[in-house]
Amino acid sequence: MDYNITKQKNWHTVIDFTVPAEKVKPELDLNFKEYQKNVKLGGFRKGKVPAHLVKKMYGKQIESETFQPFFSEAWKKVFEEHEFEIINDPAINNVQYNDKDGLKFNIEFDVRPDFQVSGYDDMPVEQFIYEIKEEDIQATLSDLQQRNAMIYTVEDEAKEDQFLKVDLQELDGSGVPVIGNKYADQQIWLSKDNEELTRQLVGIKVGEDRKIILTPQKKDQDGESELPSEAQTFLVTVKEIKERKLPKLDDEFAKDLGSFTTMAELKKDLKEKLNAQADSENRYQLNNALADELIKQMGIEIPPSMLENYLNAVVKDFKDKNKKNDKINDKEIRDYYKTSAIRTIKWILIREKLIEQEKFSVNDEEIEAKIKELESGEEQSQQYAKEIREDEERKKDLSNQIIEDKVYEFLAKKAKVKKVKKAWKDRFEAQEKE
Repeated sequence: MDYNITKQKNWHTVIDFTVPAEKVKPELDLNFKEYQKNVKLGGFRKGKVPAHLVKKMYGKQIESETFQPFFSEAWKKVFEEHEFEIINDPAINNVQYNDKDGLKFNIEFDVRPDFQVSGYDDMPVEQFIYEIKEEDIQATLSDLQQRNAMIYTVEDEAKEDQFLKVDLQELDGSGVPVIGNKYADQQIWLSKDNEELTRQLVGIKVGEDRKIILTPQKKDQDGESELPSEAQTFLVTVKEIKERKLPKLDDEFAKDLGSFTTMAELKKDLKEKLNAQADSENRYQLNNALADELIKQMGIEIPPSMLENYLNAVVKDFKDKNKKNDKINDKEIRDYYKTSAIRTIKWILIREKLIEQEKFSVNDEEIEAKIKELESGEEQSQQYAKEIREDEERKKDLSNQIIEDKVYEFLAKKAKVKKVKKAWKDRFEAQEKE
């Protein structure tokens, strides 16, 4: 049995096999005779059906059964003599046979792409450096103030920025209630963003009824502008009026938030935490920039089967998490995640090859040092450290993370990094572009 290995596109492998006719024909003839002895067909006695009819009815099946041992022999032979890092299920294709050329077929499969990582010396990379300023601390304080606002019941007339709990009853053109169109306990926020409702309800009191007119909006045929549709009249009955009151940003506010005695202590703590977040974001952004630029420099292609397997896993994971949703569209999920999947696979291949090239590794001392660092951190970090000590898989994950950090550190030293200062508030805009 002869074979020839052809590698295509650095991942697709085709192995062509040839089995001489003198090895195949005797087996094929023997199987035809066995079938002929047992075939039953109207008008013929058992075992007397003409060979050409047997071949017509069972030829493909007989060939398949005859060729199968040769397929198995080929499979065993090539995988004993060669090592392949196969990433999909091998397939037997292009099966051909005749008494002159013998049996020909091939085994096709994809292997992990083989390449060397290069292009990272003086690789141009732009890194955003997020700086924490006083305005960022004030913005965080304002957010805390909003989240700790208290809700109070109001006895006076309703004003802007207050909340109403109402019953709504739709009325027809003559002012008669429309049966079935009553909506109890609706919440209405009197705000500038809801100008039509606010204008009609400011000044109303608890227990008061008031007619209001709403003009629903609908898109025109082009879906671009909004046109007024038929107005609706409602009778509004106010059941409650409430307002949010913000706490004062003083020492008492700081005490309520934790182990602080003054507002100055709270602001200092916020600044430290924001700086830590900024440092983390700076590293994260640089790591992404390094990976993206190296992917660009390498210009590698990924095997379609690898992308297919990845997207299959994404779809399965999505369905497992949304079992109650029976309208999941597989194609839409694949299309949505395809771009990020390609980027992820390319980076995994490049990162793993770079680890191999540079022989990055991690020892027990490094793992222990990282665990102790986590144990000295906040409660969440301490819990993670505890899980690592109790679970070998968690420890393995930590080991992989340390090695990946070494990859990024290596690339950062090799690259030509241009630092660009950014306002902390701009980080969301940068994340949306990723």
